[in-house]
Amino acid sequence: MSETNRVPKRGRRRVQIMSCAIGVTLLAACAGGGGGGGAGDQDPASGGAGPATTARTVDPGQPVSDQQIPHLNVGLAGKVTLVDPAENMESGLFVNQLGLEPLLRIDPEGQLQPWLATEWEQVSDTVYEYTLREGVTFWDGTELTAEDVKYSWDHVRAPESRRANYFTTVDTIEVVDPYTVRVTLTQPDASWQYVPAMWYSVIFQKTFAEEAGDAFGQPGTLLVATGPWKFDSVNPATGMELSAHEDYWGGKPPVDRISIKAFADDNSMALALRSGAIDITPTVAGPTGFDAAAGGNSVTTVPTCANTLLSIPTQSEPWNDVHVRRAVAYAINQEDIIAAAQGAAAGPAEHVISERLLQTLGSGEEIDAALEGVATYSFDVEAAKAEMAQSSVPDGFSYDLTVVAASAAIAEVIAAQLSEIGIDITVAVLQDTAYYAALGEDEKPFTFFATGPCSPDPSWAALFVDTDEAGQPVGLNFAEYAPPEVTQLLADGLLEQDPQERLGIYAEVLRHLGEDVPYVPLYAEGNTYGSTDYDLVEFSSFWSNLPWVLNLVPK
Repeated sequence: MSETNRVPKRGRRRVQIMSCAIGVTLLAACAGGGGGGGAGDQDPASGGAGPATTARTVDPGQPVSDQQIPHLNVGLAGKVTLVDPAENMESGLFVNQLGLEPLLRIDPEGQLQPWLATEWEQVSDTVYEYTLREGVTFWDGTELTAEDVKYSWDHVRAPESRRANYFTTVDTIEVVDPYTVRVTLTQPDASWQYVPAMWYSVIFQKTFAEEAGDAFGQPGTLLVATGPWKFDSVNPATGMELSAHEDYWGGKPPVDRISIKAFADDNSMALALRSGAIDITPTVAGPTGFDAAAGGNSVTTVPTCANTLLSIPTQSEPWNDVHVRRAVAYAINQEDIIAAAQGAAAGPAEHVISERLLQTLGSGEEIDAALEGVATYSFDVEAAKAEMAQSSVPDGFSYDLTVVAASAAIAEVIAAQLSEIGIDITVAVLQDTAYYAALGEDEKPFTFFATGPCSPDPSWAALFVDTDEAGQPVGLNFAEYAPPEVTQLLADGLLEQDPQERLGIYAEVLRHLGEDVPYVPLYAEGNTYGSTDYDLVEFSSFWSNLPWVLNLVPK
């Protein structure tokens, strides 16, 4: 590949290694998701399409069901430590959306819909305007205005914010009038259109935030927002309490009180569901084990836009040999890995960028045509051995596969598969803290990770091939893959506004990824919730962007 192509500063976005909630699923809650929840999605519990794959049909802000619930107990694995959207991590991300709202909604097909904004317009390649819904009130009764939107977005895009990387192409945010906000970008960025609909772009009250100062969002101070449920209290050790916002713009919320209960793991949460201590959990990491512990018929899984990826450190020997990487790709039997995923997998995956992320750029036929000729690697041990024979290590080698404990079962399957072609893998299980430290080392580990929800735009996949202005791999680019021509294509993909042209650009990115194999797709990820009493309508890749309890329906 040519090394003469230099990457211009325009079109680049920086990503911090800890910019997302890196957990057992590495990037869970990192950002929305594209194309999930379509008509072909299946509800495994019912054997066919179920409520989770059904889109909302009610007006913005309104609940899907009119059933009144006095008290809903929600389980979440992990702690709820604070509610500042610029800083919140772990399970708090899913609680925040019950009280904090974005301007727009993304439907299951990746299309934008109104929420706090009733209208939006792309005035030019770099200017966007948003018209706010009039009459929306905060929990203290004051009205939402454009000043609150500007303040909220300026807060989450501040340099010290964990969310700043999502706003790097923003030049100015202006108040045009009390109900109109104008965003001007430094350059065209086709992915910006989705930012006002994402979980990190939520709106809160300016006045309260200014008065709270450094205490804003902390457990003893909290915040004031517009959502259907008010934040009453946070206890990092136990959970959070919320109550209905009686004057919510979408009408009185259907649930009077919500108690968020924190659990150490899936098993304890499943036992709580079985005993009736909780009614629902929107996040289940291991559906098979959870369902068994909960007593059966408790989980619903739908496909998302994300793929779990095997990350190969391309700058380390012998992984710097493309024949070794291709051998690994051929040796992977996704069917066995899906079985070991204990229900977390929604099916096989062909490409690093899920085809669901391309759905906003073209029809199924257009996507198929664009991807024609992109290399994929079906399970083929003989082809894998042939690649090894051409490599610098034809007799094989030994290496560690570094994972967290929750991923050990899948890691053992991968190790067994690679042993068939002479690669002797030792599964190195690390505690979470040590694992994240290993990801930050100069020499990256051979590992795999669940990427979690993403934005509807295919540029989301640039997270895994990100580089700095000198062209060096940074952030979540654990494969250390940084060909200048790929970096240039990703920059062009943001600058280009025409969907068909963008489809061609990302297909070209996939050609490079298919040829060079820095990552091997292991399976298409699923989203899973657990409940024996309730379903969640529109449980697509975007479920966590909105007050999701509004989508609760009785089974």
